[in-house]
Amino acid sequence: MVSIKVLTSDAEKNLQMENHVGDAQDEARIDSTASSEKATVSHDTARVDSSEVVSSIQMELLQESRPIPRPWRHPIRFAGWMIQGAFGLASLVFLLAVLAAIPIINILALGYLLDAEGRVARTGKITQGFPLFPQAKRLGGIMIGVMIFLLPLRYLGGFTTDAEIVDPNSINTHIFELLTFVTAVIIFSHLLFALGRGGSLSCFFRPVKNVKWMIGQLRSRNYLIQASASVREFVKSLRLVESFKLGFLGAIGVLMWTFFPTLLYSAADSSEGIQVLVTIFGGLLLMLVVSWLPALQAGYACEGKFSAYKQLGEARLLFRRTPMLWTLALLLGYALSLVLYLFKIAAPPQDGLWMMTIVFIAAIYPARIFIAWVYARSKRIETQPHFLWRWLWSLTTVGLCGFYVLMLFFARDIGANGKVVLYEQPLLMIPSPF
Repeated sequence: MVSIKVLTSDAEKNLQMENHVGDAQDEARIDSTASSEKATVSHDTARVDSSEVVSSIQMELLQESRPIPRPWRHPIRFAGWMIQGAFGLASLVFLLAVLAAIPIINILALGYLLDAEGRVARTGKITQGFPLFPQAKRLGGIMIGVMIFLLPLRYLGGFTTDAEIVDPNSINTHIFELLTFVTAVIIFSHLLFALGRGGSLSCFFRPVKNVKWMIGQLRSRNYLIQASASVREFVKSLRLVESFKLGFLGAIGVLMWTFFPTLLYSAADSSEGIQVLVTIFGGLLLMLVVSWLPALQAGYACEGKFSAYKQLGEARLLFRRTPMLWTLALLLGYALSLVLYLFKIAAPPQDGLWMMTIVFIAAIYPARIFIAWVYARSKRIETQPHFLWRWLWSLTTVGLCGFYVLMLFFARDIGANGKVVLYEQPLLMIPSPF
């Protein structure tokens, strides 16, 4: 009996020791789990904070997809939406104008216009005709923010230069130099932090928040990875290669139709001889080409296939379905083109070319969007109106295109580039004065 009690007490001691060991292991497991959860939470927090720049474009795209606030219910929100929309449109036009003013790169501007035209042609929604809106608004905000904060440095640098010219060794000159240096360091640091935080216009007016945010990013030690990912995402959203290819093939397709008629139309240098007949024949061909070429280009922008430039039967069918709308679209496009030819009389300086290009983009962009909307509407309608109605608008279109081609004949005499101006076609080609 004694031995049984001793064995029982030993077993109880062993069981108690095992329980203590198990409890210690559970506590250690709980502590390690809690620490790992804290590390995970802190890592997620740092990742969320550092992904602020990465998701900026996605957030702006999400905001653009939200419905327009109703002015009678949310007047303040509607006013803010109007201001942001106007700023975004102005930034978009400016961005395209800068691209259109650079040789070779201007093909990219044509590609973006065709991309916008294709989106409207596929969906039938005019709101889809601004694919670069978030990116242009971001770049516009960066440009305005940088210009605002560089103004003090510009004026201070001017005072310093004047002081150096008057007396380079005076105390005032050294004070101006030191003040300019300190101001430059502060301003450039502020611009660097604002750009690092995303570059939105509001970031340039929150310097304290920018410094706190940058300190937090440097502590997380993954800012460079997230910043490089943000830059890659932004560049990818621009679709540079696809847009350049779209613009290049779009220009080739227009030249495929217009080069030979324009060559014949520009043959006459006098009012006598066979050249006059050749010019008349070329003018008739060009009149027919410009009457259906906008529909062909809209089809190319919609499908993204170069073979769309050969679908003449499809273009004529679309015209028969909505003849009045197509006539109005051609009237708007070619009327604006004739106005733009007035800007080709004298060549502006190269550094001021983009200023005139703004007028071209602002005029051609809505014309292209309207043509794409008419194309989408013609695709949805399957019936055709009465043949008398179709013939009425067909004859109107022929007269409109004939008048446009006739005005082109005089444009070569007033244009700075002579006969080359006949090949430019602002509505269909690159919207640039030269």
